[in-house]
Amino acid sequence: MITYAWRTAFAREEEHELREMLDAAAAEDAEAGFPAVSLDQPYPDDASHLVVRLRPDGRAGHEGSSPVAAYLRVEPDPDRGPATLRYVVRPEFRSRGVSTLLVETLGLDVRADGGWAGTGAAALRIWARGDHPAAQRMARRFEGCGVRSVRRQWQLLAPLRAADLPDVPGPAPRPPASAAERAAVMALWHQRCGRDEPPDRAEVLAAGPDAAGAVWYDPHADERTEYGTAGRIIAVLAAPGRQEIRAGLVAAAMAALRERGPRVVAIAVDAQDHALARGCRLLGFRHDRTDIEYAVGGHA
Repeated sequence: MITYAWRTAFAREEEHELREMLDAAAAEDAEAGFPAVSLDQPYPDDASHLVVRLRPDGRAGHEGSSPVAAYLRVEPDPDRGPATLRYVVRPEFRSRGVSTLLVETLGLDVRADGGWAGTGAAALRIWARGDHPAAQRMARRFEGCGVRSVRRQWQLLAPLRAADLPDVPGPAPRPPASAAERAAVMALWHQRCGRDEPPDRAEVLAAGPDAAGAVWYDPHADERTEYGTAGRIIAVLAAPGRQEIRAGLVAAAMAALRERGPRVVAIAVDAQDHALARGCRLLGFRHDRTDIEYAVGGHA
């Protein structure tokens, strides 16, 4: 039913075909709020690309046709942690068993010489956005091969009506005003988020000159929701012992987003972060979907 080939680079025709497939998948998934996978996203130079095709079916008019059915990218972790997988199936080929057949063919042995499928990855992780039933079935199907759920996030939405925005006591968070404040904010980010940098479009508000906390938000996220196009709060971080200020940071980001145009705001909250989840509920957020991260190998 399928063939596959690993790539480190693409021939021009294959890249064009792959981009068409990824664009079609992004358009299909946008309304559900699933993030798109793209060849233009930043990824490590040593990433491995898997192109999956359907075998020619022999029907009249289809002789020799072998369309791209799925695309998988393995992104090694610079700190030797689990490699991140990004995976997309062409919309018209979904629910046809492509993913199950691919995993059955490749296997999930991350202890083999050369790592999983020869990619060097000794552990894998992948997000199932929206905890799609297909992801649940796959997880159950391959549980005996080491697939397990390691993290759960709640995607929350809130309206940005002026009358609903709360007044937060104390000094209002504001953009860092000096080089020292900007450095303190970035130090907080790297302490909590590792080597990755904030997204290029992200704007930030800090709580006090010592950056006891900060919130990053994107007024141009343009995420489709049933309530309209949403901006996104990307991260809300606080120094140790200052977790109580996070709700105020979220409220400040909500006010800043409303001034920039969006009438809905989205935020992802770790399901174990009960304090932030409660603060968001008090600010008017409601559950939209649950995302689950699955892993093979490594530590939970």
